[in-house]
Amino acid sequence: MNLQAMDIEPDCTSLNLDNYNLPLRIGSVFIVLIASAFAVFLPLVIQRLLKSGDKSSTAEWILVLVKQFGAGVIVATAFIHLLPDAFETFSNPCIGELSFDAWPGALAMIGVLMTFTIENIGHRIVSERIKHAKARLAKDAASAPLLPTTTEDSIERPQPKHLSSHSHSHHSNGQGIFGHSETHVHSHGHTFFELDRTDDNVTVTKDLSESIERLSLYVLEAGIMFHSVLIGVTLSVTQASAWPSLFVVIIFHQMFEGMALGTRIIDVKSLSRTRKYSLCIGFCTITPIGMAIGILARSNYAGDSSPTALWAMGTLNSLSAGILLWVSLVELLAEEWMHGDLHEASAPMSLLGFFAVALGAALMSLLGKWV
Repeated sequence: MNLQAMDIEPDCTSLNLDNYNLPLRIGSVFIVLIASAFAVFLPLVIQRLLKSGDKSSTAEWILVLVKQFGAGVIVATAFIHLLPDAFETFSNPCIGELSFDAWPGALAMIGVLMTFTIENIGHRIVSERIKHAKARLAKDAASAPLLPTTTEDSIERPQPKHLSSHSHSHHSNGQGIFGHSETHVHSHGHTFFELDRTDDNVTVTKDLSESIERLSLYVLEAGIMFHSVLIGVTLSVTQASAWPSLFVVIIFHQMFEGMALGTRIIDVKSLSRTRKYSLCIGFCTITPIGMAIGILARSNYAGDSSPTALWAMGTLNSLSAGILLWVSLVELLAEEWMHGDLHEASAPMSLLGFFAVALGAALMSLLGKWV
């Protein structure tokens, strides 16, 4: 090994951008905006068309497969894009010598545990609210006779159709040793049965559990947006020679990621149309915002040489990787395949679902060669 090469100090000065075509860079902001908007709004448009037309089982399964494609995209984003970028950032000589080489992995683990903690707290809050509502309903039932049109079995309602839940119900309509009928309701996943007593207006609806789904979606969008703003800044400060190929790759990257997020947004049925549109707009504007920041800061940008910028980029990429790993593996794949529509799907449909996941992961991994 050449000892003189080891003594060379790294160049940690500001980046010099030659042949910077400002009109082209500004125009690219709007192109990325349009491509991102097309991708993230496409699942909402498809869902709207299906609602207005014939709701065939084939059309519904197409949406399921598109969602599995999106899950594969998000898995690959975490493993292929974010984690390698984080390790490369923390290995930059301008950041200085680290006493702990596994910083990216440790921060990604923090992202996983942080997401798990947030969702676990949400589950506990929902469970406590349902427990109190059931206790109140049982207390009212014991203190007052039920109306003639209401029986104890009316506690059970048909389970709403949902991609990530299943249930078991057991009935004993005969007189037991205590002389009353018994109803047991067990619910798994994210959807709980609705408990309703019209005489005292005590209602526990599935909206309680859907709040957990909304929280999961917000966490997913946060992880994607952390990553997207960094992509935008990187594109705007890329040298002119490498800019065209990176621009094309990022267009595809935004389209795949937008479709993945869009399919997750339409899967949360409790979101209002305004909230859905707001989440879509947030995604399709965050990368252009990052590009605008890069354009404005291009003259004194030192992202690849500033220790502060390197720490910020590496930390955000690592945390985003942990967030997306939890959401994709637990909320999207495990929930769908263990409790959702693919839990008891036929062998051909299961193969199609797996192929959709693999295709999304493969295409996003291919883009990882350039971005």
